[in-house]
Amino acid sequence: MKIVSSMLSKWINIPSDIEAITNQKIIETESFEKINTATNLVTGHVLTCLKHPNSDHLSVTTVDIGTEILDIVCGAPNVREGQDVIVAKVGAVLPGDFIIKEAKIRGAVSKGMICSLQELGFDEKNVPERYREGIYAFDQDIAPGLDALEVISQEGFVLELGLTPNRSDLLSVLGFAYDLAAMTNQKVTLPTFNIETTKEDNPLKVTIESDGCGRYLARTIKDVTIKESPWWLKSALLSAGIRPINNVVDISNYILLDYGTPLHMFDAKKVKTDRIVVRNATSGEQVRTLDEVDRILEANDVVITDGKRPIAIGGVMGLENTMIDDQTTDVILEAAYFDPKHIEKTAKRLNLRSDASLRFERGIDDTRVVLGMERATELLVELAGGKVTKGVSKAVRYELKRPMITITKDEIDQALGITLEPSVLLDYLKRYQYDVTLTDGTFELMPPSFRNDITIKADVIEEIARIHGLDNIPETPFVMTERGKLSSRQKMLRSIRHQAVAVGLFEAITYSLVPADEATRYQTLGEPVSVMMPLSEDKKTLRQSVLYGLLSAASYNQARQMPATHLFEIGHVFAKGIERQSMAALISGTWLSGGWTKMAINADFYLMKGILETIFSPLGIDLDFRASQKNETLHPYRQALILYQGETIGTIGELHPLTAKAFDLLNTMVFELDLEPILDKTSSIQYEPISRYPSIARDLAVIVKEGTEAKTLLDLIRQTAKKTLQSVQVFDVYQGPSIGEGMTSIAFNLVFNDPERTLGGEDVDKIMKKVTSRLAFELGASVRS
Repeated sequence: MKIVSSMLSKWINIPSDIEAITNQKIIETESFEKINTATNLVTGHVLTCLKHPNSDHLSVTTVDIGTEILDIVCGAPNVREGQDVIVAKVGAVLPGDFIIKEAKIRGAVSKGMICSLQELGFDEKNVPERYREGIYAFDQDIAPGLDALEVISQEGFVLELGLTPNRSDLLSVLGFAYDLAAMTNQKVTLPTFNIETTKEDNPLKVTIESDGCGRYLARTIKDVTIKESPWWLKSALLSAGIRPINNVVDISNYILLDYGTPLHMFDAKKVKTDRIVVRNATSGEQVRTLDEVDRILEANDVVITDGKRPIAIGGVMGLENTMIDDQTTDVILEAAYFDPKHIEKTAKRLNLRSDASLRFERGIDDTRVVLGMERATELLVELAGGKVTKGVSKAVRYELKRPMITITKDEIDQALGITLEPSVLLDYLKRYQYDVTLTDGTFELMPPSFRNDITIKADVIEEIARIHGLDNIPETPFVMTERGKLSSRQKMLRSIRHQAVAVGLFEAITYSLVPADEATRYQTLGEPVSVMMPLSEDKKTLRQSVLYGLLSAASYNQARQMPATHLFEIGHVFAKGIERQSMAALISGTWLSGGWTKMAINADFYLMKGILETIFSPLGIDLDFRASQKNETLHPYRQALILYQGETIGTIGELHPLTAKAFDLLNTMVFELDLEPILDKTSSIQYEPISRYPSIARDLAVIVKEGTEAKTLLDLIRQTAKKTLQSVQVFDVYQGPSIGEGMTSIAFNLVFNDPERTLGGEDVDKIMKKVTSRLAFELGASVRS
């Protein structure tokens, strides 16, 4: 929002340190600069204009600038005797640091320059077409010698506010004036209007049939003349970044900036009836907006109609069928309050954001629409010669209720850490225009209608801090009664992260919002939860799995020549009434490049399983695995369930070919597990001294029925060998005619050690005999010779 000084000065006296006050007490400013940086400009009257004797395109002029008559050589084709113009005197500096000097041009002395609007910094599109190829000449008589910037209302400054979404009141000069007045202890006086009307009654009848509109006012103004706006109006709009169109359209834009109440003007003769009906659109209803685009409406869109057809999309944009043009003579002036949620949905879906819709989305002062209409009517009479019909047609479907907030002096003092006298607090609140009463240290207050962001006690405390000055609130060190520490859950999460990074994975942080059809694709926790107003369709529903984000990240990387991707993420997953910590990891492509040895390690199921065990085993978390085919996003024969203490907590496997194709990934392994059962365990890495005694290794190959899981054998070996068994690993699996059809040979390497004594060969033989006997008894396994 740009605050133009000429508009602000009509409401309050502008303090000299306005930028500092705004930054310190109101809101951050993005810029503060002069409207026009040109210097030494005056108005002048062209006395004579003759062709240059030594040039076909130059003219030699004499210009009266009030204090003297200057000889000026001008190259503009439209310079004429009798024009009132803008003159840059010698020494003037124009935008772009262009300095005007006395010069001799083809033998003729020139002591200044007659200016075009472009030379004064105006964008060419904002220059009237008849002046684009030459100098600017005033349409009315202007006395010579006046400050030219004042004549064209280009003096003063523009203050641009860095608005936050909650401060909708600052989307108007009046709203900013209220806040600045509070900070400088001034008062804003609203104008009174005495509008003369004709004897003819306003013919309009207004009906509201939609909850998207709370208040609607309409007035008919006849015999308006469409023409160019005066300089004070054009300059105000240009300084605020709005292009002037004509006096009628410019008035509505000016009121939008000044009062923050968007208005709309209809060509009354294009409205086919004397009725204004505000209703919801019919689903599929097609309209053409002022930007000449056909748009399809939905049932929740608000439309303004003449009882038969739409003539505007309420709060967003008017329609082409009732637009103001050069032939317009009668105008219907609309002032209304539209529900922010309706307008936001419509504007976003239609991708049709306007200055009006922005203000309606943030929420306007519903009581100020009358004020805006009255001021616009006054200007239509003054600048367009309009004749106002008697009466304002209006309808009110509902009025906004302001909250009543009760807060005590002690609550304010405690929150701010200072003590303020009740009289000071009362003064602050009244300067903010609050309706307030004070009884025994308790304030009962109601914020003004233009401050819809004040709803709770904390808002009031923040307002008091602003007006008192944050610099005036002393910093008080926080005294800690005890040292802070991580909870057991936090310790476990940190340990898991450290282990994952140590093993070679990179941590990713992806969006919690995903497309609706992806939310439950990888796992289902419960009923999905979607946000009401998503930023986009691909960020609509809260994820129930972390995998989608990792797959998207891997796809993004591989599309940019990064084929090896090793990622993990720890984050929350959601369903209705459910929020849990989840961990997922992904490795795609090569895990380790072979370098000069050409012995690369590629991602596969067993590598991913080893990574998972390496992360959790040092933390005392023993995970088990069980073959599965249930997860449809994983390869049916290369996946397993992850179990902890007998309960399934996740899945691991190779990505299903169809899923991999959808993300354009190859050779991709993933796992995802629920961390909640694990986080309840105290994080602790166990340390043991290295044994001083030698270890003994034995190999054991057993023949079992095909389909017997190696895990079953491993569990029996560990249970039998017990504490002397240091490690056991599978190093070979064989099937062939030498062991018989339907049989499988699985070979293990067993390492034995006793930390208290040296094991002898006979000791290990006894243990191996127990192991083979148990395998034979429970699984029918035979030792392969």
